[in-house]
Amino acid sequence: MRRSSAAVLLGCGALFGLSYVLVRDVVPVAGPVGVTVARTFIGGAALLLAARAAGQRPQWRRWRAYLVLGALSAAVPFSLISISMLSLNAGTAAVLNASSPLFALGFDVLERRRRPDTGQLVGLVLAIAGVSVAMAARGLHISDGGAVGVLAGLAGAAVFAYGGFFAARRFDGEAPAALAAGQQLAGCTLLCPALLVFPFHATPTASLLLRLVVLGVAGSAVAYLLFYRLIAIEGPARAANVNLLVPMFGVLWGWALLDEPIPPLSIAGMAATAAGVLLVLRHRPAAG
Repeated sequence: MRRSSAAVLLGCGALFGLSYVLVRDVVPVAGPVGVTVARTFIGGAALLLAARAAGQRPQWRRWRAYLVLGALSAAVPFSLISISMLSLNAGTAAVLNASSPLFALGFDVLERRRRPDTGQLVGLVLAIAGVSVAMAARGLHISDGGAVGVLAGLAGAAVFAYGGFFAARRFDGEAPAALAAGQQLAGCTLLCPALLVFPFHATPTASLLLRLVVLGVAGSAVAYLLFYRLIAIEGPARAANVNLLVPMFGVLWGWALLDEPIPPLSIAGMAATAAGVLLVLRHRPAAG
């Protein structure tokens, strides 16, 4: 992976990691659907302004494809992740989300009709083991209804992974800002009717709105702008490895913003995760 791509991967992982901390904070008040509608609307609006300033526009004539992408990469995975956090703590949800690169590898194998590289598999196993150790040191917790939370977390990871392949196939060549804007706004459009059934759990306050704005701009707008740029440069399978970095950055954001301690075992787990990611990124996929 190029150094520029590695920098984009790190930035994307840091922003997605921040979104986990923010979702954990607001989902009990706003609800899974409310959080997802708010972050996609705010993120999509910010991206649309940025795209227009750069002279780019989403290809709205392909609105059906945008709706599918919005479902795969925003509405469905965001909602499933939020649902999982109703019965799982952030650490457990992050471990489940780290399975996304494994799903992406499976989709890549099916699409290219080739076996995965041994080094890539070893790197993925090492990275996921590191994520598990890092999160276990901070405590993994599953409350009542945890089976639903686990299934929701795994399903969200799988849907998110497939969304990258759909974007690469159907939107090849589209500017990342325009693509991300269309994806976010499509996801918001799909979920807005659900607010009639699953409204906000409480009246929004200024503090809640501020946190949702940060989540929408950082965790949706900028993060997805980087993510789609990474897909365009490196492909969807390699871009999915960003999910291996999310838990590590989640721990670091928790320490920086919430003064949460980082146990020594978490540091060891993060080191293993970093080593696994480096091994994966050193892998050169065969032409297919």
